[in-house]
Amino acid sequence: MAGPPFHVSHVFFDVDGTLVDFRASLAVGLYAAAEYLSERTDRIVTPQALQETRDRVARSFKGSLNEVRDQSFRQVLRERGVDDESAVAETVRRFYEARDEALEPYDDVIDAVTTLRERGFTLVAATNGNAALMRTPVFDLLHHTFTAEEAGVSKPHPRFFQLALERAGAEASRSIVIGDRLDNDVEPAVAAGITAVLLDRFEKVDGVPVPAASVVRSLTEFPPMLELASD
Repeated sequence: MAGPPFHVSHVFFDVDGTLVDFRASLAVGLYAAAEYLSERTDRIVTPQALQETRDRVARSFKGSLNEVRDQSFRQVLRERGVDDESAVAETVRRFYEARDEALEPYDDVIDAVTTLRERGFTLVAATNGNAALMRTPVFDLLHHTFTAEEAGVSKPHPRFFQLALERAGAEASRSIVIGDRLDNDVEPAVAAGITAVLLDRFEKVDGVPVPAASVVRSLTEFPPMLELASD
């Protein structure tokens, strides 16, 4: 597949940064958690401090994304003299409630994904993250979701996409991956033998220096590039 039109049956979407604006919802969640922790510890806790603690914990604590986040809140509390699991639980509750309520698809997503579903493509969300995609209208347009937690391996390892293909009953030669990152989406997809498209909404990349890959600036540009592969 040197270029469009790509003849495929399965479309694999990255989630964070491709289908949903996860950074914006994460910021809302961190603000809610920081506000509660500031009240609970009687010391100012900032969203930035929470994220920095999370990143520090992730380097040494082995666990799922949720477990790492929970442990980071526990660490923040303990560093401020509070060793109370009920406070951890309340921080977790406020964080995820606020984050998930704020999660929204990008403006170009629903129409593009609806078009692809109506044209008969099998649509799969393939993600490292734990964004509550089921809370958004895009979830009902997808046929499958596949996560790094299920796979036991995460992007950018090519094995992630190999397992995603197996789970969806897809062939690499009849599939395409679209995501917003070269390192985490495009390069591992191509390494797994799948054609890839970079979604560069913010025009950070001038061309795609990866064989078997293309670039679009909006998801609305993506459906015209695809033709449904015949059986």
